[in-house]
Amino acid sequence: MFQTEPILYLQSLGNDWLTSLMILITSIGSSAFLAAIIIIVTFGINFRKGFLLFQLLIWTGLITEIIKTVVAFPRPDFVDNRVLNLEYGVKSTSPFTGNGPEGVFKLPDKEVLETFRLQETFTPSPFGFPSGHVAITTALWAGSSAIFNSRNIKRIAPVMILLVAFSRLYLGRHFLGDLFGGATVGLISLTVFTLFLKSPLKDDLFKKENFELAFRRKNLILYFFIFVIPPVLTALSLISVNVAGFFLGTNAAYILIIRKGLPDDTGTVEQRILRVVIAFLLFGITSFVLAVGFNNIETAGYFSSAGYFSFKLIEFLKAFIPASTIWLSAVVCTKLNLCRRENEFVSSQGMG
Repeated sequence: MFQTEPILYLQSLGNDWLTSLMILITSIGSSAFLAAIIIIVTFGINFRKGFLLFQLLIWTGLITEIIKTVVAFPRPDFVDNRVLNLEYGVKSTSPFTGNGPEGVFKLPDKEVLETFRLQETFTPSPFGFPSGHVAITTALWAGSSAIFNSRNIKRIAPVMILLVAFSRLYLGRHFLGDLFGGATVGLISLTVFTLFLKSPLKDDLFKKENFELAFRRKNLILYFFIFVIPPVLTALSLISVNVAGFFLGTNAAYILIIRKGLPDDTGTVEQRILRVVIAFLLFGITSFVLAVGFNNIETAGYFSSAGYFSFKLIEFLKAFIPASTIWLSAVVCTKLNLCRRENEFVSSQGMG
């Protein structure tokens, strides 16, 4: 499961065209693709279903990252420097060659693990097990079929999961064991999520009173899961600050919307498209401005004295602020009469 031979074989058959195709396929499991899906579902199809899908994906991502950090298994190009990181085109600097385990069900070599875990600094996304792309893809497609009760999505789901898994193997980013681990995490998350959809708790997520600042049990539990757990996990170095930022920013935006009144899901095709375009523009422009602005600040050395803390704060804000634009998008769409709040829509229907 943690052997490099299958990866080396696949890469020996590869060419530039196949590599480009695999990079395109693997982007289906990227954070940018997931953000796009959440925006499209939330503003173009159904707000409630978009929120539910977001919760499934973000919690699957959190669980995956926690397991990655705790297990701390290296990626294939560290175990064997003959493996190419085709996704980023980075040459391996690992001192190990052909150090994969001999048995199919054996774990990576002990010397490799010890060397990897003793490194003082890690490259971005250094941990391999389990595959985050496969876990998220499993949750996305299988979860979408459950949320929308769609047979078509259910048929497509296995194909998409296998394609992403194959791309991760070919690109040298994961072992077979990582892929099975990711699929397992995704399926477990999906099972819990399916039970949640059938429970009364699903409706509690959309009740305004449950998000009021009150010392009621439901309110405290919801706020604990949404606003306390991510910072604690970040403080324990179990998840990255950008994951925590995206989680907190999006949930804060959703709660502001719910407390003000959920947008209705009516509207013409043109209105739905405009809502999605507005959400994309606000998210994209904010992300770009923050990236450029903070890069200029870092280049100028304004935060050099603050060091590690300032770097983490910047990473947090670069994720939190764009994610929170979901609230601003809802406000803009309401002002432009592209959607109405559910209570207003129900009132107008009653008057009619």
